[in-house]
Amino acid sequence: MFRLLLGIFRDLYVVLLIILILEQIPGSDLLHDLTRKGVITVTVFIVVAKLAQPLVEGTTSGPSRIPRRQKKTGGGKISMMEWASSEMQGWRPAMEDATCIVASLPAPLSTQAFFAVFDGHGGARVSLIASNEFPKVLAACAANLNKAEDGLAEANADGDEAASEGTACSEPVNTARSEPGSVPDLAEVPPKLAGEALHSAMLTMDALLRRGGDGAAARNAEATGQLSRIAKQLESNDERNAFSTMGSTAIVVLVDCGGNNNGTPRDSAAAAWPRRVVVANCGDSRAVLCRGGKAVELSEDHKPENPGEEARIRRAGGQVAMIGPCYRVDGVGLNLSRALGDFHYKARNDLPVEQQKVIAVPDIRTLDLCEADEFLLLGCDGIFELHSSQKAVDIVRCSLQSGLSVEKAAEELVDQSCSPNLMQTCGKGGDNCSAIVVRFTAATY
Repeated sequence: MFRLLLGIFRDLYVVLLIILILEQIPGSDLLHDLTRKGVITVTVFIVVAKLAQPLVEGTTSGPSRIPRRQKKTGGGKISMMEWASSEMQGWRPAMEDATCIVASLPAPLSTQAFFAVFDGHGGARVSLIASNEFPKVLAACAANLNKAEDGLAEANADGDEAASEGTACSEPVNTARSEPGSVPDLAEVPPKLAGEALHSAMLTMDALLRRGGDGAAARNAEATGQLSRIAKQLESNDERNAFSTMGSTAIVVLVDCGGNNNGTPRDSAAAAWPRRVVVANCGDSRAVLCRGGKAVELSEDHKPENPGEEARIRRAGGQVAMIGPCYRVDGVGLNLSRALGDFHYKARNDLPVEQQKVIAVPDIRTLDLCEADEFLLLGCDGIFELHSSQKAVDIVRCSLQSGLSVEKAAEELVDQSCSPNLMQTCGKGGDNCSAIVVRFTAATY
């Protein structure tokens, strides 16, 4: 009853306000003087209440009025590396980021440590699922690629052996393989395999998310384990696809640890030093290496206004337009051009996955590490709204130089990435903030 009376009063007020505005036309006198004064009084009261609302709510714990600075921080160490991840909700009404660290992946990536930041948008489910499932998908893709490569090598070896029968000068073909459960040498985990596995895993993860959002993964024989359970939970969703307008960026880094990933190096100390990083980027989260104090960017933000990205979007029938401070797909859509999920922008059945408006195809970069490399930084775009890559590196490096732990250094970066006052920073620094710092422990300060 109260809501009904409130609705009647609101509608009556709106009608009277419109009449009051029409009265401003010369010669119009539509309201009684007392009614006119009442409408003006109510209008002034509403305006004052709206202006005072931020001040009143600023003293409470309202998520959109003051930042939530409580942080979720964790760390670990293997061989010649130690790391920490830190996540903070900040000014946003909900936390949509997720981080993932796996110190030891299954063979054939046994020497690789896995680090990833997933920055969700439109909801937290895609980033959460990706953080839980991506390492498993990556391991499966790497195993399939390795098996296919071994099969091809064996087939070539058999062919060479058959062709060389009766030839006295032929050389034997080495087809020796590692024993099951053994740690492969670096030569058995080449950058090509790691990069191809990351590329395949990103597209596979996106395909599984589409099936899960359609509620079809549970009925697919290829969907097993956790992904199947997720799909079953989503089957009751009434939407055409649960992830049509929900997605996540992905910045994934594999660090070749050289040692056995259990803290025990190989035969030489040099073998324990991290040898290289392979980076897969999809979206506008970022990976940066600190080399002798200088920031080395290992990824490029995928933004709609980038020439190559804009050309693909337009070929797929989309548009790119600036809305407010940034460019967006179709004017009012995403302000990034690659992501997991977001299947509304991947709906052209006549186009392959790599030619849709928004794609999940990652950029893959490989970099050999050297003794000048101090630490690796992964962060969502919230880290880089207020900071350049160099400034973010400087914050972490200064913290480490002052003797702070890797955990405290990550927290300091997250804290400094959250705006103390959004009016002063013109809205920047209002996003969720998540970062991973991977320190190479031989580095000295």
